[in-house]
Amino acid sequence: MVSLPYLHGPDLEQCPLPDGDARILWVLPVTAAEMAYRREHGHEALEQLFGEHAIVPTDPRRPSVV
Repeated sequence: MVSLPYLHGPDLEQCPLPDGDARILWVLPVTAAEMAYRREHGHEALEQLFGEHAIVPTDPRRPSVV
């Protein structure tokens, strides 16, 4: 899933460069159940579950939060 770096907020999302700015997004490994939850409840609801479960966003083998 492509997402804003919600754990770090705007400090990581916006990267000033000499010729302009870059917007940083991250690619987060998610399970099929998590994607189904996102379709039904929305992106922010899934991110809230990630926060509640204190996932390690770089762990592709983490258990599903749903």
